[in-house]
Amino acid sequence: MTGFTSPIMVKRNSRLIILISALLALIFVANALVSAYLLRKSTIQDRSEQLASLTVILAEHTSQILFSATAVLQSILDVVDLQKISTEKEYRDFVTKKDQFNLLQDKTKSNPILDVATFIGDDGRVLNFSRSYPTPDINLSERDYFQYLSAHNDPSTFYSVPVQNKGTGKWVFYLAHRINGANGQFLGVVLVGVSVEVFSSLYQRIAGNLGEGSAITLYRKDKTLLTRWPLVEEYIGKVNPNPMIDDSLSQKDVNGGVIFASSIGFSRQNALNVKRMLSYRAVQNYPFIVGAVVPESIYLSNWYRGVEGVFLATGLSLIAIFLGAWILLRAYRRNAENQYLAHHDSLTGLPNRILFADRLELAIGVCKRNDSKLAVLFIDLDNLKLINDINGHKAGDWLLKEVAQRIKSSVREADTVGRLGGDEFVVILPGLDSEAGAIKVAEKIRQSVCAFILCGDEQLLTSASIGIALYPDHGLNEVDLMNHADVAMYEAKASGKNAIKVFDDGLMLGPQMASS
Repeated sequence: MTGFTSPIMVKRNSRLIILISALLALIFVANALVSAYLLRKSTIQDRSEQLASLTVILAEHTSQILFSATAVLQSILDVVDLQKISTEKEYRDFVTKKDQFNLLQDKTKSNPILDVATFIGDDGRVLNFSRSYPTPDINLSERDYFQYLSAHNDPSTFYSVPVQNKGTGKWVFYLAHRINGANGQFLGVVLVGVSVEVFSSLYQRIAGNLGEGSAITLYRKDKTLLTRWPLVEEYIGKVNPNPMIDDSLSQKDVNGGVIFASSIGFSRQNALNVKRMLSYRAVQNYPFIVGAVVPESIYLSNWYRGVEGVFLATGLSLIAIFLGAWILLRAYRRNAENQYLAHHDSLTGLPNRILFADRLELAIGVCKRNDSKLAVLFIDLDNLKLINDINGHKAGDWLLKEVAQRIKSSVREADTVGRLGGDEFVVILPGLDSEAGAIKVAEKIRQSVCAFILCGDEQLLTSASIGIALYPDHGLNEVDLMNHADVAMYEAKASGKNAIKVFDDGLMLGPQMASS
């Protein structure tokens, strides 16, 4: 049985193709978004681990430097302790000697991290130091290490705030230790100065590798800034009031102390709403804290590059999907159109001979199963050739299209109207109970066709000769029914046209064939 795709089915299938394409596109977009999210999460996790590892390395490096400086300080203290000094005079007499200058100078030169080594008296005056001998008149009583140690009998090392050398411009912080007499009285202070350049040079190399906008910092335990890179001198020696350091230190066992913040930075007051990754870590055995800060533009740089690739691939996939869908739709619609044209009359859009034969065969099958009847109407227009000759073929085509619509409007939606070609139309009327019902429909068609047809300013007039064959009375298959309806139609023409005839066996003996 010949089949074709109906316009309704074409429309439905086209929508299905578009829907499937849209769903595929949605899946690709969703996949891209999920991939971007997972990639971002993975990138942040990787950079968090790297940043946490970096602060561990910085803390160990700082610990080594402080251990080295502390060892030098302790070696100087050991020399003083061997003298068993008990009074302030004995202390001054010993530390002001040239030998002690040589000692301080040797200690300083032997360790490149040290900037100076100094003996200070109980009044804050420098008694000897590694830079020159004799010692110039310098009073350090205002320094934080002297004020604390002179007022507190604390045996531990004091770590000072950084001080900028007025001559060289270099920043130095000090490791200071109290010197006591026999009765625990305060005799003075011995100290070594550590240049912050030791830290800054390393921080510069590391921060440069981290990327622009990154920073590495060194704080005292009370969050006093000792040094950082990039250097912001106006904040050196000041206390950082932001809570991020404490927040990071409190989470060192959770995610390596890595936290995220977007509030105003301590040493970058203009860095508003810049999201950044931070990690701080306490230096083991020393009251110091190291930290590293990386802005979002840096720690997500790999993600930006990766997500560009993801969305580029997704974009190309979407283009391929939509292009494929467009090609498929175009090919499908063209094929459906070709199928439609192969089974429909190009002028009226009615089923042609091939499709009509299929419909008739299908209708006969239904009648056989249901033990019901149907009628076939064979319609021939009586004066189409005359209209073509007088009014032209355009008028004839207009008339054929109008007649097709009038026939369709005269029958039920379940009935089939077809055009066999020229001026011949056929109708299938399934489910009829009697011959009278078929005649009634045929009469309705005849009257409809006979009404004037307006074509521009002209009125066209035609009529119809209609032959009727019934199943199963006049045939049990589509060939017999079509032939018998055709015979009845020619009888209607022979009887004067514009008439309706029902087939009977007598017509087969010698019907009067008439032409339109």
